[in-house]
Amino acid sequence: MAIRSIDKYTVVKRFSLGKRMYDKLDTIYIQEQDMIHGEPQMVFNSDKAYVTDILPDIYIALKEGFIELSPEHP
Repeated sequence: MAIRSIDKYTVVKRFSLGKRMYDKLDTIYIQEQDMIHGEPQMVFNSDKAYVTDILPDIYIALKEGFIELSPEHP
């Protein structure tokens, strides 16, 4: 099984996810989706603790104005 990458994002617009509110400049981590096994994408908070799973539609919506790749992301 391949290791899925986890990307670091900075919040640019306030939103709620997994019973938690994220403010501007917060950091979240999102693991890429496993297309082969149908595994959902996992979201982790700034402490790298698991928060929730998200569907690809939610991930796309977040990338369209709520989060952006962190400047220090490799």
